[in-house]
Amino acid sequence: MPPMLQIQLLGGFDLSYGDQSWTRAISERLQSLLAYLALNRQRAQSRQHLAYLFWGDSSNPQARTNLRKELYNLRQNLPNVEQIVRIEPKTLSWSPTIPFALDVMEFENAVAQNQLERAIALYRGQLLPSCDDDWIFPERDRLQQLYVRALEQLIEQLKNQQDYRLALNYAQQLSRVDPLNESTYCTLMQLHDLSGDRANALQVYHHCMTMLREELGVDPSPTTRRFYEQLLLEEESPIGSSPIQPRVHLPLSLPSQSALPMVGRNHEWHLIQEWSAIADPQVLLLTGEPGIGKTRLLEELRETTPFALWGRGFAAEMLRPYGIWIDALRSVRLLNPVPAELGFLLPEIGQPSKAPPDRSHLFDAVVQLLANWAAQTPLLVMLDDIQWIDEGSSALLHYASRLLTHLPVKFACTARSGELSKNAAISQVLRSLRREQRLNTIELQPFDRGNTAALIHAANTDHPFEMSLELIDRVFRDSGGNPLFVLEIARALSQRQSHATDLAALIRDRLDQLEDKARDLLPWAAALGRSFKPAMVAQVADYPLPELFSAIAQLEQQSIIRPSATGENELGYDFAHDVVRQVVYQHISEPRRQLMHWQIAHRLNQIATLDHSFAGDITHHAGLGGDHALAASHALPAAERCLKLFAYAEATVLAERGVQSCQWLDQRSRIPLQLRLLRVWAIAGVKHDLAVQIETQVHQLMAEANRLGLNDDAAIGHETLNVLYYEQGNYVQLHQHSLRSTEVSRAASPATAARVLALSGSCLTELGQDMIRAEALLLEAQSLANRVGLEQCDIHSGLGGIELHKANYDAARTFLQQALQLAQRDRDRWRECNCLMGLIMTELEAGNPSAALSYCSTMTHLVAQIEGKESENAIAAALAALAHYQLQRPEANLEAAIVKLQQLDIKRMLAYILIGAAEVDFAQERFELAALRAEEALQAAQTMKHPSEIAIAGALLIQSVLALKHAERAIGVFETLHHRIDRRLLSVRAQTQVDCMTQQLQPLMKKRKLSS
Repeated sequence: MPPMLQIQLLGGFDLSYGDQSWTRAISERLQSLLAYLALNRQRAQSRQHLAYLFWGDSSNPQARTNLRKELYNLRQNLPNVEQIVRIEPKTLSWSPTIPFALDVMEFENAVAQNQLERAIALYRGQLLPSCDDDWIFPERDRLQQLYVRALEQLIEQLKNQQDYRLALNYAQQLSRVDPLNESTYCTLMQLHDLSGDRANALQVYHHCMTMLREELGVDPSPTTRRFYEQLLLEEESPIGSSPIQPRVHLPLSLPSQSALPMVGRNHEWHLIQEWSAIADPQVLLLTGEPGIGKTRLLEELRETTPFALWGRGFAAEMLRPYGIWIDALRSVRLLNPVPAELGFLLPEIGQPSKAPPDRSHLFDAVVQLLANWAAQTPLLVMLDDIQWIDEGSSALLHYASRLLTHLPVKFACTARSGELSKNAAISQVLRSLRREQRLNTIELQPFDRGNTAALIHAANTDHPFEMSLELIDRVFRDSGGNPLFVLEIARALSQRQSHATDLAALIRDRLDQLEDKARDLLPWAAALGRSFKPAMVAQVADYPLPELFSAIAQLEQQSIIRPSATGENELGYDFAHDVVRQVVYQHISEPRRQLMHWQIAHRLNQIATLDHSFAGDITHHAGLGGDHALAASHALPAAERCLKLFAYAEATVLAERGVQSCQWLDQRSRIPLQLRLLRVWAIAGVKHDLAVQIETQVHQLMAEANRLGLNDDAAIGHETLNVLYYEQGNYVQLHQHSLRSTEVSRAASPATAARVLALSGSCLTELGQDMIRAEALLLEAQSLANRVGLEQCDIHSGLGGIELHKANYDAARTFLQQALQLAQRDRDRWRECNCLMGLIMTELEAGNPSAALSYCSTMTHLVAQIEGKESENAIAAALAALAHYQLQRPEANLEAAIVKLQQLDIKRMLAYILIGAAEVDFAQERFELAALRAEEALQAAQTMKHPSEIAIAGALLIQSVLALKHAERAIGVFETLHHRIDRRLLSVRAQTQVDCMTQQLQPLMKKRKLSS
C-alpha cells in the first residue's frame, strides 16, 4: 500500500507522509496558509487575495513579497511540495497528486453519514487553536457547532438505548465545550440518576448553580431546581454501603466576588487600575496583615479582566510541589492542546505522565500554555497568599514573569507582610524582582474611622441600626481598622448581639449560629488544611452526601466557604478567609484533632495512587495523628518525588519529618527507612554543622544494621556517606570511605553491591586517585549489574572518567552520554549535574570549547532550578567562562567566576579552571599571568591531593617561569615537586605536560650540574 499524506488541523497542526513527520519543518505562518488552502480546496486562491488575507497590515507590494518568501521556504522545507500544492504565477490551490487524509474532511463526512462516535473521536480539539488569523474564527465556530450537535444526538441515542455510562462520558465532554448550558447539566443529573448515582447528580446541580451565579448572575431555572428537590427526597443510601462512585469532571469556578461594594480602598484601587492599564511587566504585590482586604482587591481586579487564573497558597501545603500553580491552571477550563509535560501535574488532561518531566521542560510548558492564551486575550495570573507557596512555585513565578514580558500577561499576588520573611524561596524571588525594578508593591493600611463607618453601613443595609459616633469609635478601636474584624462586629450588631473583643471570639459567635450539620462539617474541612472536595469529606468523615450538600449550601450562603479550584476538575470549596479556618481548627480539642488527622491519613492511604501524589498529605496527617509508622513510610516516597521535581527544600523538610517519625518504630523497621531518608537528605543538600550530625546518625545506624545482619541497609549507609562527603567537598574522607565501602558492599545483595561499587569507583575516578582500582571496581559493578539486569548511571559515568584519564575522548564522551541518559531517565538531578560536568570537561580537554558551551547551557539551565545548590551554579558558570576564554571571546568573565569559586571554597573546580586558564594564557604568550594562575592552581590541587592536577599545574608554572627567563625559580619549583609526582598515577594529559616541562628543563639541569 503506498504511503499516505496525513493532515491534522483539529486540536493542532500535524503533517506527515508515511512514517515521516513534516510538521517541524513548517513555520506557523505556513501551517496557517496550508490549512486555509486545504479548507478551501474546492477552488484556486489568487495570490493577491492570499497576500491581503495573511498580511493585511502591510502594503500590497510588501504583502506579495511576504507571500513569495513563504512559498520559497515551503519549497525549501517540504519535499515534493508540488505533489500537495499547485503553485502557479497568479494562484495557489490545494491539489494533492498523492493519496491524502484530511481530518476536517473526515469529520464532516462522518457527521453527514450519522457516524457520530467516529465524528466525535475525530474532533480532537478546536481548529488550529494556536492560529489567531481573522479568517479562522467563523470556520472554527462552525466546526465546533457541528461537534456539539453530534454530541447531543449521540447522548440522546445512548439514553434511549439505556447505555447511561457511555452517555455520561459524552455528556461530560459536552459540558466542557459549553459550561454555561443549563440543559447539559440537567442531562448530566438525569443520566447520573438513571445510573443509580444520586450523589453525583446532586453534585452536578451544585456546580451548575455556582457556574450560573458566577458567570451570568442568575440561579438555575425552576425546572432544574424541581429536579434537584426531587433527588433530595429520594431514599438515602449510606455512603459506606456501595463502592466509591465515579466522579464528575467539570470546569471550575473562581473564588466568588464579595456581595459587598468595595469600601475604603479608592486610593489602592486607583493604583491597581493604573498598573493594569499600562503595558508594564511589573509584578503586582499586595501586602498587609490578615483580613486587611488583599484578596478582596484581587477579586475586584478579576472582575475587570476577561481571562484570569486564580491560585491560592495554604500553610499546610508548603510541601506540595507547584500546588498554587496546579490550582491556578485548574481554575479555568483547559482545552486542547495542552503541553504533554503538564500531564504529571494535571492528569485530568488525558495524558498523565508516570514520571515527572524535566523542570526546565515543565516551566517551558507552563509558559507556552500562558503564551498561547495571551495570544488570544489579555491574561491575568492571580496568586493569593504567596507567603505559603513552595520553592518550585516561587521559581516558576520568577521564570514566567521574566519570559512573558513581551505578551499581555500580568501577575498579581498577595502576601501577609509579617510572614513573607519566613519563606526564603519567595523572599528571594521578590528581592530579585525588586532589584530588577519589576515589582510594584502596595502595602494596605488599616481603615480610618470614616472608612470603618462606611463598611459597617454597607454590611448592614438589610438590617439597619443607629450608628452613633460613640459606636463607630468603639468598633474602630476594637477592630483596629481591620476590615474583616469590622465586618464580624457589624454582623453581630445587625443581629442585636453584643460583640466580643477579639476577632476569634467574634468568628466563634458567628459559627455558633449555624445549624448542627453545617457546624459539624467545618472541623473536617479545617483539618484537611486546604481546598476540600465534597466527595473527599464524605469519605474521610463518613458524611452522607445529601446532608453534606445541604450543609455546604448554608455555609456558602453565610459566606463562610466559597467555591475554589481543586484537583481533577472537581467541584471544591475553601474557607472565605484563612482566619476563619484557623479559628475553627484551634477550637478543636487536641485529642479530637489527633483522631481526625489519623482518620484522614488512613482514608487517604486507602485511595493513594501509584504515583505517590498523596504521599506528602499522608505524611502530614499521619504525623499530626500520631501514626508515626504511616508518616515515616510515606515520607520517603514523598521526599523522593520532591527531588525529581527539583523541590529540594521540600524534600529536606519531608526527610527530616520522616527521620523524626522513625524514632517511634521498631529497630528492624526503623533502620532501613531512616537510612534511605538520610540519603535523600544528603542529596538535597545540608549545611556543614548538620552534615556532621547526619554523618554521626549514619554511622550509628550502620553499626546497628551490621549487628542485625542487615547487609543491604548497611551498604545504603556507605552510599549515603559517599554522597555526603562529596557534597561537602571532604575529598580525603571520600577517598578513604570509598575504599572501605567496597569491602562492605560484597556482603550485600548483587543489586545493592553493584550500586555501591559503582558509586565508589566513580568517586575514586573523580578524585583522580587509584585509577586502576577504580576501573576494577567499575567493571566488577558492571558484571553484577548485568547479572541482575540493572543499568547503573555511576558505572557509565565512572568509566567515562577512566577514558578521559586515558585521553580517549570519543569513548569518554560515549560513556558519559549514556550515563546522562540514565540520570535523566531516573530524574536523578544530582547525577545529571555530575554527568554534564564530565561531558563539559571532556570537550574542553578534547579542544572542542563550542561543544562544551552547549553542555554548559544545559547544566546552567538545570542547576538554576535547584534551590540551595550555589556551588553547582558557580561550577556551571566557571566552566562556561573557561570555554569562552578558550574561544577568546570578550564575554568570558573568567575573573568573576574564579572569585566565586574562591568564595565558596570549591578547590577541586578552582584548580581545574585555573589550569585551563593558565594553558590558554601560556599559548597566548601571557607568561606572567599563566605563572600566577598555575601557582594558585598548584596550591588548590595540593590541598585536594589530586596527582594529575598537581603535575599539570606544576609543569605549567615551571614552563611559564622559564619563558620569563627565571631559570633558578623554575629549577627550585621542580626540585620541590618532582619527588611528589608518580608518573604511573598521572593522566595522559598530565604526562604530556610533564614531558614538555622535562624537555625544557633538561638542558638547564645539565648545565647546572656541570657548573657545580
